[in-house]
Amino acid sequence: MNENESYIEYLTKNNDILKLGNTLIIGIPTTQEGFNYISQGGQKVSHTLAMKKVIVTKLKTYGSQKNGYKMYVHFKGYRLLPVLIDYETAFDLGEIINPNASLSKKQAIEKLKEIKELLELGVIKIDDYTKIKEELTKIILK
Repeated sequence: MNENESYIEYLTKNNDILKLGNTLIIGIPTTQEGFNYISQGGQKVSHTLAMKKVIVTKLKTYGSQKNGYKMYVHFKGYRLLPVLIDYETAFDLGEIINPNASLSKKQAIEKLKEIKELLELGVIKIDDYTKIKEELTKIILK
């Protein structure tokens, strides 16, 4: 990745392909003031955007050679300025949800806890639990 380059698609660190026109969902803010990794005009966006669907309008890198580059996703804002998402960080922390993405490590751990609880409650059988656990373990140990 280079500075100020635009892309039509991006291979995420989870090996998912993110493209222009994809739909993302704004997740849960990481602070009471709003989203740390979703901004408009240099300001954190409000928690009122939580669970709203947005369309990717631009994929662009920002950064420097010294500090490295990050991929930012743009979507049309509610004023003239676009909204920018530090994609990888926002995805890892749950500020953005990619409905087409594979599970992140954090999501896989939560899912494993959930299915263990279902096993303990007798909702699922040990065979089902073992099968799902094996799949989730691959993601967790990646």
